[in-house]
Amino acid sequence: MSSLALLSTLSANWCWLVEMQFVSATVRRCSWGHNLTFGSTEWIGLGGGISVSGVDVSENIEYPALDVTLSIANPADLSLALGQESEYRNRPVLVGIGVLDEQLRPQSDPLFPLWTGDMDAVRVRTGSGEGEPGTVALRCEVPGRDGRHATSLRMNNAQHQARWPGDTGMSRIESLIGAQVPWLSRRFQESFG
Repeated sequence: MSSLALLSTLSANWCWLVEMQFVSATVRRCSWGHNLTFGSTEWIGLGGGISVSGVDVSENIEYPALDVTLSIANPADLSLALGQESEYRNRPVLVGIGVLDEQLRPQSDPLFPLWTGDMDAVRVRTGSGEGEPGTVALRCEVPGRDGRHATSLRMNNAQHQARWPGDTGMSRIESLIGAQVPWLSRRFQESFG
């Protein structure tokens, strides 16, 4: 049975799979209580030491972000997340779901990646000290959300020719952008009074 079919049953168990590609190392963590192996990839189980905010899907031109929250109790992850900004900033993060069957055995085909993005900023929450533990929240954004990102900039024909010589796909773009195009004729607009 596939992971998606098993996930639709009431007896399915699942966990978050998070792969964070830091400069110094690629870290794979899961929200299960112990280590799990999906295919040939091992995921280090942190139990409640890792959580993922809701993964939002949008039909509009929106860029839903998510937070990967790590417990302060894990010193290895804490040192990576709180290290130099260049260690995590704009580095890939992949989030998926690992499905386990009725006997709590990992299925070989996890739903991975379900969401991809870049690590952006870190927020430290100290917690109350009693019932609420301290956490590190790693904000992850979809590539292209930042206005300074190259994919969100408008390209002109000269830039396009420098990248792809001979391609005429943007040869008339500047004249189209500058031209005013009437959407409705004056006669049609006047017919409404």
